[in-house]
Order: sequence, then C-alpha cells, then structure tokens
Amino acid sequence: MQLRTRSCFKYCHAVKLKRAKRKISHRGGYKLENTFAVEIQGLTKSFKDFKALDTIDLNIKHGEKVVICGPSGSGKSTLIRCINGLEDFDEGKISISGNSQNPTKESFVSDFHIGMVFQQFNLFPHLSVIENLKLGPVKSLGLSEKDAETRARKLLERVKIPEQALKKPNQLSGGQQQRVAIARALCMEPKLMLFDEPTSALDPEMISEVLEVIVDLAREGMTMVVVTHEMGFAKKVADRIIFMDGGSIVEQNSPGMFFKKPQTARCKKFLKQILHH
Repeated sequence: MQLRTRSCFKYCHAVKLKRAKRKISHRGGYKLENTFAVEIQGLTKSFKDFKALDTIDLNIKHGEKVVICGPSGSGKSTLIRCINGLEDFDEGKISISGNSQNPTKESFVSDFHIGMVFQQFNLFPHLSVIENLKLGPVKSLGLSEKDAETRARKLLERVKIPEQALKKPNQLSGGQQQRVAIARALCMEPKLMLFDEPTSALDPEMISEVLEVIVDLAREGMTMVVVTHEMGFAKKVADRIIFMDGGSIVEQNSPGMFFKKPQTARCKKFLKQILHH
C-alpha cells in the first residue's frame, strides 16, 4: 500500500509538471512550448540484411496531421512502430514532446500519451466492446471501473456505435471493430495518434465509416501520423504528405504540391500507379 501511494504521488507530481509546461492551442488542445510532438534524428533499423529504415530525420509539430505513403516494404509501418516503441532501432534518436523515447520502460506508451490503431483490430475476442475499452484505463491509468465505463461510453458515442457496447468483437462488422479499436486508443487520452493502414483490412463499403472518424479527430486538432494508401483522405486531412521508398524519405510536401508537382521520378511513378488503379 505504501509503495502504491508513493507511485501515485510520483505520477501526480509528474502530471503537474507536464501541465505547467503546456499552453492551450488555438484548436482547443494542449501543446508543449518550444518542442515538436515527434523528433526523429538519424533513425536506422535493419532486419538481418534488410535495411528497413535508412537514416530517417523527421520533425512533426503539435497538432500536425502527417500522412505517410509509399510502396510495400518501404518502411512506413516500421517507422511508426519505432515511434510507438513496438520496434527497437539500431541507431538514431526519437523524442516525444522533447523527451527521449525509452521503449524498454513498461509505462512508455501511457507516459507519452501515444495511441495506435493497427491494420488488424487486435481486440480481445473474449471481452465485450465496453470491456475492451475499459481495460487500459483501469490497468494502466488507475481509473475506477465506474470512471472507465463513463469514459468508454462517451467514446463509443463519439465513434457512433454506442449500441454495440455489450457485444463481442465477432458480432461486429470490420468497420465497427476498427471504430472500437480507435475508441480504445482514445480511452488512454493520447496526445499523439498513430494509424497503421487502418482501412487496409476492410471491405470497400466500410472504409468511409472509419475514415470519417479519423477526419473528425483531425478537425479536433489531434496530432496524427497516418500510414495509408487512401489518397482522397490524404488530400482532405493531411498538413503534410511523406513519400517513402527503400527505407528513406524520398519526398515530402503539402498535399497541393505533392499531388500537382511531385519532385522525384519515383514519386511520380507511385502516384501514377495508385491514382489510376
């Protein structure tokens, strides 16, 4: 009990320090002064003889919406998995809101307020929707069951499936399951959301319902990094589009310039293939 009290005190003290450094953004959310949401310097990652990431340098501002696209095997998913601490990297540095990433720390993701949505939904099949949402806040954030359920039900309203709260994942459509996955990530109150091809496992008619939820998050000012091939979504939401190939950032630009005047032959070829598919 004494150890738990001491840990709670340390957590509360850390929260107060973080709040002292924050200022309110014009979009109504929090951001830290004089820092980027994500800073990446010289990031390198190999799987045996395959170099998945080759000296990546990237800064993402608070509130910025960044879309990452590129062919399969270009390093897109590996990059955001490194940001989230799911993959170790060989060289380089990642900082989240000015703090060096330490993925070996058990509370890394909750400490840095990172949420992630995967290609596959990764819901616990034996738990109901509401139980899937409550688990993280109760176990990692120390919320009471009552407070966690209140938060979960508000987020199910937000992703427009409140009526599915008591169902098991296998009773839902793919689009509904992915919206549950988004709500589950939001239950941890992230300041940074990572999406790894969130619509790639969905039937075409279900894609729009998931993208609508992500668009709403973008409008609310959430800092987001989205790996996707949905170029219409990228045009609508992104502040910046990054094109990757061979483990490197080949090109990055605003949506207008990216689609109208791509700078490299490789990017032109990719856009021609994907836009006329």
